[in-house]
Amino acid sequence: MFGARRLWHAVNVSVLAVALLAGACSGDGEDRPKVDVIGGNGTPAAGKTGSGSVSASGPGPSGGAVTTPATGKRYATVGNVDVYFQMALDRRDILAALQPGEGKPADWAKAKEIYEKGKNQVRSDGTLRPLASIPNDSVQAAFPNGAAVYGRPDFINALVRDGLDGTGRAQGLPDDARRQIVDKGIQMLMYGKSLQELASARTRVEQKNPDNNTGAPHAVDEAWAAIAGSPDNNGNRVYGLLQTARGREGNFKLEGKVADPLEAAFVAALASAQKGDLAAFDKAHGEIKGLMNTVFYLASLRYVKSLEGATTQAQRQEQLAEGWTFFQTIRPLVAQASASAAKTVEDAYNRPAEAAFPASVTTAVYQALNEPAVLQALGIPAAVQVKTPPAG
Repeated sequence: MFGARRLWHAVNVSVLAVALLAGACSGDGEDRPKVDVIGGNGTPAAGKTGSGSVSASGPGPSGGAVTTPATGKRYATVGNVDVYFQMALDRRDILAALQPGEGKPADWAKAKEIYEKGKNQVRSDGTLRPLASIPNDSVQAAFPNGAAVYGRPDFINALVRDGLDGTGRAQGLPDDARRQIVDKGIQMLMYGKSLQELASARTRVEQKNPDNNTGAPHAVDEAWAAIAGSPDNNGNRVYGLLQTARGREGNFKLEGKVADPLEAAFVAALASAQKGDLAAFDKAHGEIKGLMNTVFYLASLRYVKSLEGATTQAQRQEQLAEGWTFFQTIRPLVAQASASAAKTVEDAYNRPAEAAFPASVTTAVYQALNEPAVLQALGIPAAVQVKTPPAG
């Protein structure tokens, strides 16, 4: 029964991916209306079509499921963690509801139903696990002092619901801007869930539990699946956080320096979990956290530069919302290292959309996110630190 259900999901994922790639065209931005939408993950987003080829920031030669250069191996799970891979499929279907074919309005009710009730995450007992059920206290513990930083306790759920309901930061925003808050809020959830499972894996390594089905390796599998997402028949993991890493690599010409090392670090984490080697696990764990933070660091840098070129209020509303929501994932760590740096970035992304976005604000954000204390707190590897805005 469950095998048939997984086959049904796999066929549907493949069909959707083929449709998306067949209709994709090159665009100059991310999730922009009436262009090929290179989504927040750097790949064509659901429902937007055109003609031409996919942007260079899309999947790499191996289709998003890559061979890691450090080990020569791809991550291979040792247990069944399908429900974690399927988180990305709920993200996919929420985006499809919010980004339908040209001329169709966003279906906010359908998106909210998927978020609250679930659609693709099938538990072993056949029930659905909704995304809304995931960000519990242990997931939110991945964001230090999060409740105080965000000003509310259930902050991940609250952020996604703001986008779905048009409340809070999303109040008064057009659909394209609200959709960014929903989507990047879900990626924040994936990040938190992955870090929660890695923390659980570390505890099990300490407890000397190397069992592939109940111990540390299983928790590493869950952490990996939460960010990798389900592959289609070609191995493309289009809607996982790992693909967002590829998009950010492309934006800054850092191909091969974030997603591949992140996968390599997960391979190392699994191996050390199986061996019960706590020191090796801690090394891999630290690398994973730094590289995951890098995704959101690069995104926070990207959108201030993009905003300089925005010519309409609607464009600025969308890009302000997109950059702001990406920054929320790393905001607590930045604030912990430098309250002034966090305020600089927060203020930049809360500027009024009616006004042009000056280069001086971009420079201030780059300086804030590259303060030594901030880089250390985030664990950004030297090879992917971007300290000056790109020209043009």
